[in-house]
Amino acid sequence: MGSNLVTSDQSMPRCFRRCRRERLPNLHNHNPPTEGEGFSPEIRSFKLLLVFLLASLLGGLSCVSAVEHRRVADDLKAHRQRDIAQEDQIAQLLEQERNLSQELTVSLEDFEDLRIEHEALEHRANRLEQSELVLSRRLKEQSERLETTRNNLNQAKGEVNRLASTYTTLMADLESEVSSGQIEIEQLREGIRVSVSDEIIFASGSAELDPIGRKVLDKVSQQLLALDHSIEVQGHTDDLGLKASLAERFPSNWELAAARAARVVRLMQEKGIAGERLRVVSFASYRPLVPNDDAESRAQNRRIEIRLKPRSAGGASDPASPDPADGE
Repeated sequence: MGSNLVTSDQSMPRCFRRCRRERLPNLHNHNPPTEGEGFSPEIRSFKLLLVFLLASLLGGLSCVSAVEHRRVADDLKAHRQRDIAQEDQIAQLLEQERNLSQELTVSLEDFEDLRIEHEALEHRANRLEQSELVLSRRLKEQSERLETTRNNLNQAKGEVNRLASTYTTLMADLESEVSSGQIEIEQLREGIRVSVSDEIIFASGSAELDPIGRKVLDKVSQQLLALDHSIEVQGHTDDLGLKASLAERFPSNWELAAARAARVVRLMQEKGIAGERLRVVSFASYRPLVPNDDAESRAQNRRIEIRLKPRSAGGASDPASPDPADGE
């Protein structure tokens, strides 16, 4: 039995064998008691077995505890290193988070600035678009007005040319009457004034035309046909009262001046001048050319004036428009 225990030592774990050699160095060298000590070989073998088992148990436990301690220590060290690495990683992540948070804040501020700037630009673009529409409309209106003005100017130039031609022709046709002072022809800024003494167109003490007067008015009417101006025929008298022959028909100089002007207008209409171009005006004695101081001055004030004036857009002259030759 003792030999079996000794040989089984080879099958023990290495740590058990090492502990056995370290802790029980004298176990194999133990000298059994002699026979005089009173133990039989079986008892001594059993004791030896117990001692061996106890030593093996204690040594194994001690060996296992040391190995486990080293393993646990290694595990703790590895855990500590991992914890340190994780803490470093967490710190790096926190730093990255702070940096990203700051970048996000800056980005949000930049975005807000860009949004405000975009709204301002959009508002400005809308105002510019509205301004462009207004300017475009104004430009169109101005272009239309310019075109209208150009057309009116061309028309006015043509009318001025016709007036100039009419003035020249009248001066040529009525040269003798103009030279004698019986007729005055004046080119005004906007027309022509023809002043005819009533002595050459009306019979004495009458509102009817005499042959010489009719001939003069025929020449004037012929020239006025080519124009588009309105024609105002004004009757003027001196400041003396009416003769008995005239007073029977006309209550005052107003009616006499109006009747003579109306007779001239009827003749012009007979010669083809449209009635809407014609107008009769009586001034009686209140628009004298010169003061009524003597017979010659009064004869000069008794007259028929034919005034050419521009027609309005509606095709008729403005009755309320001031006479360019007024203030005489």
